[in-house]
Amino acid sequence: MARMNYFETKEKPMRRTSKFSMLLLFFALMVLGSCSTTKESDPLVQDELKDFRDWVNTQTNTVAERTSQDWKRSKEDFQMRTAELDHKQENFSEEVREEYQTLKDNFNRLAEKEASRPAQEAALPEWEERLLSTYSDYSTITKQNVRDVYIYFMENVRTQHTNWSNDDWDMAKLVLEKLNTRKDAIDDGLETDAEVKIKALEMEFRTLENGADLSGN
Repeated sequence: MARMNYFETKEKPMRRTSKFSMLLLFFALMVLGSCSTTKESDPLVQDELKDFRDWVNTQTNTVAERTSQDWKRSKEDFQMRTAELDHKQENFSEEVREEYQTLKDNFNRLAEKEASRPAQEAALPEWEERLLSTYSDYSTITKQNVRDVYIYFMENVRTQHTNWSNDDWDMAKLVLEKLNTRKDAIDDGLETDAEVKIKALEMEFRTLENGADLSGN
């Protein structure tokens, strides 16, 4: 019995130490979890991110209406907004930080695209001639011949696209966008088979473009 009492008395401090360690670990985890939750749910952070998200969406949704002066002001506004938010990133959760970076990337891509627009507009007549020839005068496109114009456009794309760069694809897309705008203006009463053929050709264009992206061209 004396031995049993001896071991029992030796075990009790060990058990108390173990329990104390577990309590410390549990408390530490609770504190860390609390900090993480605070970052996730901080109303100020969420409000500021929402405001920035709404601002970026506004820039994206009004691209067609914006002048070069509008974009200059937008870029200045972007620098001011991001400079303030960048200093607060230590209070962002990982999820908030990722969304914030995505929003910045989206705006920067849009700004780069807009910066290249003057050069694209200058090059557009040459590309219209390359891909549409005489139909580059859009007033000659009617309900009766619009189907044939899309066929002609895609024949030229198939022939020329092999060595196109991303900039070349952007120019071809601008020509297609203008062609689509003309079709929309005259498509009242357009025959169903013409609509189906045009959609199929547009799908082929996107397939070729995506294939070029995958191959690195």
